[in-house]
Amino acid sequence: MTDILIALLLNQLRKEVNRLDVMGFDQLNAPRITSLTTAMVERLLKENKRAFLKIAKEASEEAADDIKLLGLVAIPIPTNEKYVDGVLGEYNPVTGYLYYPEADRKRSRLAEALITAVLVGARADYHKELRKFANLWHTQTLQYGETMVDKTRVNTFKKNGIKYVRWITQGDEKVCEECKERNGKIYPVDKIPAKPHYRCRCWIEPLLKGNNGES
Repeated sequence: MTDILIALLLNQLRKEVNRLDVMGFDQLNAPRITSLTTAMVERLLKENKRAFLKIAKEASEEAADDIKLLGLVAIPIPTNEKYVDGVLGEYNPVTGYLYYPEADRKRSRLAEALITAVLVGARADYHKELRKFANLWHTQTLQYGETMVDKTRVNTFKKNGIKYVRWITQGDEKVCEECKERNGKIYPVDKIPAKPHYRCRCWIEPLLKGNNGES
């Protein structure tokens, strides 16, 4: 489901960017750019949250199913708007920023760049800045979709009494050296290291016991 939702968000992003791109390239439009980019980002954030809610729900259900495979009773955690905002509101060690302030920074930077391009008549720069924004926004959305999965899995494990997890890589040639070092390692659920880079494909699985046999 996550891949499908992200693809739909990308389509929405393209439509929003194209709407600004075909706007009349005229200095008379410069005063409108701030309000137009603000409205665009608000719509994108709304669509992102809708997708993140679905992603969190699915991630919690899958995490509960993983716990059940250990022979334990497990239930998903509540994943409402308050929960999603809580995850998005935390500092993200992978991105290095907070979700909502960064979204506003991207909006502000885009508006400034577009206004400048219109005022100086640089149509190519106007187009380039829109594409740059789209790429950055899509990257941010992808990363936070994955963060929502990772955080929700851990929170579901904790809520159901899981104390240890194992780090698992994809096991192919794309795995970075740092992740290779972590492959198979067992961590207390409260001391899982942050993923070392964007789009890390590693995941964690719940365990009944740690390395010392503690449950």
